[in-house]
Order: sequence, then structure tokens, then C-alpha cells
Amino acid sequence: MLNNFTVILILLVYLVWDSQADSRIVNGTNAKDGEFPYAVSLRRNSSHTCGGTILNDRFVLTAAHCVCRNTKPHDSSLFSIQYDMLQITNEPVNTIKVKEIYCHKFDAEKLIYDAAILELESALPQGKWSPVKISNKFVADENLQGTIIGWGRLYHGGPIAKTLQKMKVEVYDDKTCGKKFDTVHHICFGAPVGGACNGDSGTALIVDGVQVGIASFITHNCGTANKQHPNVYSRVATYHDWITKIAGL
Repeated sequence: MLNNFTVILILLVYLVWDSQADSRIVNGTNAKDGEFPYAVSLRRNSSHTCGGTILNDRFVLTAAHCVCRNTKPHDSSLFSIQYDMLQITNEPVNTIKVKEIYCHKFDAEKLIYDAAILELESALPQGKWSPVKISNKFVADENLQGTIIGWGRLYHGGPIAKTLQKMKVEVYDDKTCGKKFDTVHHICFGAPVGGACNGDSGTALIVDGVQVGIASFITHNCGTANKQHPNVYSRVATYHDWITKIAGL
């Protein structure tokens, strides 16, 4: 069923490496300094390609399709992260190289297990950053609100912005999401105007201060997120045990 959708995030980040996947939340607003201290930019050859969240001083959580071909990791030497930056740069400011990539059981056809962990070459130094809290149990009830974050385009094909963006979204209940998607692995959400866009992959869906989702794919054009064409994120709680084992949490 998923193959019928326009999976823009994966096509741009996973299949077309030669194009720059800089992207941002459509209709987002600027995050404040220190508001999301766990957010990082994942860089490929010094250019932003995805986002991620800090698990601890050695490990970062992101989407598998950013760094894996199914269960096989890409060359880790191509990647680095930029941390403690509200406004990302191409210069090597606050950057650390990736030492190893863990891909879990990512299935690019079914779009499940879309979670990966990056082990850094050196520990994050003390700074403004702090680790994200990840969910170990999550039920999407009705009338649930969340926040998505990311860097990137103002609209589909539009100019990029370097400042971290945020946007409030409506998390759809599991019954609604389950009509089209696998709620063991997926969380769906929408917004009156706007949504995730190319390259927001790997960033977080936050509910009550806890990361419950990892940006995985969109089902229509950038900035469209509704019950007919929701944005779909990986369900962190499903992968909680794997994440904590790899990262030593």
C-alpha cells in the first residue's frame, strides 16, 4: 500500500545522493535558542541532509533511510553531525564525525524499522546541548497535540532556511492511522497548513517533552499533512529496547 504514495523524504535523501537535501518544515516558525537542545543536523560531505536527536554524549538517533540501504549502513566516514546550533552552517563549527552506523532492521519497501543510531568518533563536549527523552510506551489518543522540528525548505522546491523550525501538529489516533499504515511502526499527524518536507527526515515528533516519532516519510507534496495525506513518523516506543541497548541508556 505504501508504494502508492509519493514518498518524497526517502526519494530525495535515500536515492538521490548528488542533490542537496536541505529542507525545513513548511509553515514552521523559528525555534528559540535552547528550546530543543537535543536537535542536530546530520551532514553528508559537510552539507545538511537529515536531522537527528542526541541520546547521550556518544550517540545520536536518526532515520535509517538517511544512512542505511535496508540493514546495510552507508560509509560512516561521509557523515558528521553539527550540534548546539540553532542556525546550521556548511563550515565545520561544532561538528563531530560519525564513527559507526547502526541500521536496525530497516525495510525500505515496507518503510518499517526506519530508525538508526549514529556512534560519534568522540564524545560531545559540555555545552548547551542535552539528551532527548524517548518514549517507551505511546498510545495515540484523540485530540493529541505534538511538535515537529527540522531545518529546510519554506515550501516544495522553495528556498531553504538555516534556522531550526518548529510547528504544532495534530497527532492522529491509532485507529485513523491504522487504516493505511502499520501502527506498530508508524505515527500519523497533520496540520491545518504546512508539514514536513524533504530532508526533515530523522528529526523528532515531540509530545509532552518526549520524542515519540522519527521523521520517516510524507504521502503527498511538501507542506501537505492531513488525514487523507498524513505525514508519517517511525514510532520510537517500538524501538525503545533496541535504542537503549545500542546507546547504553
